[in-house]
Amino acid sequence: MKAFFKNYSYDMLKMFLNQFGTAIFGFSLALAAGKAQSAVLRNITSVAAILFYLFLLYTMTWDIGYRDRVSVESGRKKRNRLTGCWIALCANSLNLLFAVFIMLGSVMESAAVGTLGSIGAFGATVLEGMYVGILANSVGGVPLNSHWWIYFVIPIPAILVSAIAYNLGLYDVKFTSGFSSYVNETERERMQEKRRKR
Repeated sequence: MKAFFKNYSYDMLKMFLNQFGTAIFGFSLALAAGKAQSAVLRNITSVAAILFYLFLLYTMTWDIGYRDRVSVESGRKKRNRLTGCWIALCANSLNLLFAVFIMLGSVMESAAVGTLGSIGAFGATVLEGMYVGILANSVGGVPLNSHWWIYFVIPIPAILVSAIAYNLGLYDVKFTSGFSSYVNETERERMQEKRRKR
């Protein structure tokens, strides 16, 4: 466990900072959509912020898996397919802690625990700002953000994407290889055109 944190503590911090930055971005978009008083715009901007966040996670965790691939192939490190999952879980530990606070504040009737729930709700809003637009939607007349269990669901996409991306990097499998080939081919044609003009 000590070796794990030593090897991946920087990656966990970077993942957390990516989340925080995207949360501020998503929260700003939700506020702008709120001023426009458009639920459709609010949902679209929230989904866009979530997808952007997951894409950042994907590229970052893919790189970690690819980096580990060299160590695994040289025999310096054992292959662990759950590494991406564990990194994301650690990076989302504050989200899960806030979810516990919200749950306790919802199910226990106590002023002190209620304050804990409020702290958790505020912290979750700050760290999960990209989901604010989606959570404002009502299901059965009750907004999603009033259900305590939703805050345990929110980190799941990030953990799943990180787990998948790490393994793809570990096996050097790219979904963007077709796009990269197209870009390289276009660049090659452009260089050939330049040579002809000379």
